[in-house]
Amino acid sequence: FQLTEDVVNRMKESSQSKRDNQRSTRSSSGTAPSSPAAEGKPKSPTGTVSPSQSADHLLSVCLWCSYRYEREQALVQEELLRLAKREREAASEALNTALQQERNNTNEERQRAAQLVSNRR
Repeated sequence: FQLTEDVVNRMKESSQSKRDNQRSTRSSSGTAPSSPAAEGKPKSPTGTVSPSQSADHLLSVCLWCSYRYEREQALVQEELLRLAKREREAASEALNTALQQERNNTNEERQRAAQLVSNRR
């Protein structure tokens, strides 16, 4: 399973904006400072990912996988419904054909019986 670069970037942007919103909410309420350095956390060097970023990314990937799985399941269900409908229609058509054939045979037998009765007179 591999995400396209565009999807990964969108997930990063959405998780980053959520973190920014949480930080600004906490700093405005006065309960927590807004920057990681002010919180006493060392600033990560370029190229490394903090555990919270890694967890956020993992959560985003899990949510995306769950979304894709549910979407695929919905598509599979739709296809199964279409196939079941086609099978019902085909079975109904076969039944109608068999019923019509049986009616034709019955009518032919009636005609033969009526002809035999009229020939005996």
